[in-house]
Amino acid sequence: MSFRFSVKRAVAAAAISLGLGFAAAPALAVGPAVILVVDTQGVFAQSKAGQSIRSQYEEQAKKIMAEGKKTDDALQADAKKLSDERALLSQDDLQKRMQGLQKRNVEFQQSMQIKQHGLQLGVQRAEAQVEAALRPIFAEIMKEKGGTILLDQAVVLAGGADLDISAEVLKRLNEKLSKVDVKPLTKEEIEAAQKAANGQ
Repeated sequence: MSFRFSVKRAVAAAAISLGLGFAAAPALAVGPAVILVVDTQGVFAQSKAGQSIRSQYEEQAKKIMAEGKKTDDALQADAKKLSDERALLSQDDLQKRMQGLQKRNVEFQQSMQIKQHGLQLGVQRAEAQVEAALRPIFAEIMKEKGGTILLDQAVVLAGGADLDISAEVLKRLNEKLSKVDVKPLTKEEIEAAQKAANGQ
């Protein structure tokens, strides 16, 4: 899984003109815009919370893969055993055992997909907590510096080093949030979330 912190929810992909929970600048504001820049991807990657999310994801993903390999090895062994014994079995017995093996394989694949999807959704929920912690930090720093526009570093083609508030954002985020638990969603939670998304 490639970690791409959702900057679109924390900072709009283009410019944000005081739209993160504090008063918007008047349409006819006097004076030049004060632009600030933040590297949200870098802040997330370097933050204690971001690193805790990554380490938990990697640990849980390894566990899922290990469990999957164990089940897959068992299925492969049973398939080989069935192949070795097929000459000794009646057509009906062979058919039943083949169908049983196929059913177990399908169930295994579905189980793996659910576990992997549940982990991804768990990571997204954890990242959302980081985003929620970042919003007031952005607001505080912009207010302190008199900023009117906040840009993500990803959309700045050149310059902006003297306007970069990433170090201060990182410092405050670490003070506010040092760890976020990654809790994979269960099959029931995934189904409930899908129903809610579909308005059912």
